[in-house]
Amino acid sequence: MKKIMFALVTSLAVLGANAQVGKAASEATDSVQHKIDEKRADSDAKKSGPVGKAVNNVKSGYHKNRAKNSANKAKQSLKNAG
Repeated sequence: MKKIMFALVTSLAVLGANAQVGKAASEATDSVQHKIDEKRADSDAKKSGPVGKAVNNVKSGYHKNRAKNSANKAKQSLKNAG
């Protein structure tokens, strides 16, 4: 996550491709939000019964995959801007 945010800050300072940088920032924000939701689902799973654990583990897996996907999209947007 820190690498993505660092890349975004660097991109804002160096690149003039505002549309791609804006898209990358949006994707990075989505990635961070999914990471937060993943951690929340993990925490809820620890506190839940068997059915709640299963449901929250599925939620956690979903958010983990979405976070990776958003991070990859952000990286690709930065590459496209340069």
